Amino acid sequence: MTRWIRRTLRRCNIDVPFRGVVCPEEARTISIDPQWRATTTIRRQMVFLSRPDAGDLTDIVPFDPGAGSATRLLESPDSTDIGRRAMGKNTGIYWTPREPIVKYAIYTHERSWIAPADDVRDVLCTELVCRHKVASMTIEILAPATYQTAVAFKRPRWYWLATERRLMKYALAQLAVGRQRPLIRDAGTRVAWKVSSPRVGEQFVCIALTASGLAAWQQELKDTSLVSRLRRLVRLRDRGAAESVPGRVLL
Repeated sequence: MTRWIRRTLRRCNIDVPFRGVVCPEEARTISIDPQWRATTTIRRQMVFLSRPDAGDLTDIVPFDPGAGSATRLLESPDSTDIGRRAMGKNTGIYWTPREPIVKYAIYTHERSWIAPADDVRDVLCTELVCRHKVASMTIEILAPATYQTAVAFKRPRWYWLATERRLMKYALAQLAVGRQRPLIRDAGTRVAWKVSSPRVGEQFVCIALTASGLAAWQQELKDTSLVSRLRRLVRLRDRGAAESVPGRVLL
């Protein structure tokens, strides 16, 4: 696609991905401090096949300033931000490298943000989205917790996982399958997973659970099953406010 067409579409708030770049590796690290503040860093190795124009390079981060987001963006060490645009609950950040682009040379780009993580003490769930041609994507989680197990899988296109319950039900079913799981090291405080040769548009989910988080979700799924709901209805039990379930997506 020619550059002037991309610029014209961008004026209409239609972003067409820049195809003149390939990524040997994209690594995401989530590091949680003892006060349960999570610093997420995306480090992307890029090889430019053609020089990008202003606005061709975009980072998408889970940051919604209009909704009073508690997420705080950090300055990129290698690039300069030239604009932002709301993309649903996310924000697209347009950037340009600080150093001149050298075609076919490896360029490393970093983007970081800090978000509160107090509500993911027992279950931490994060998503990886393949937005570029990339050889491998990795995720590493470091937290002041003891994770007992972890599961990672490609988000299926045929199964609706829009709710937290559906997502966790599918994830625990994947645990029972016994496929290759993320590695848990350093006494349960570090979780790592790698996916090779993902396709553009594919989405992946990685979930780490402590023993209490796993037990809580197993009980939650049991209590909210159709059979359990019917039993409560027959027994006319108290319909007080439901307790919050452990876990949420931390991007």
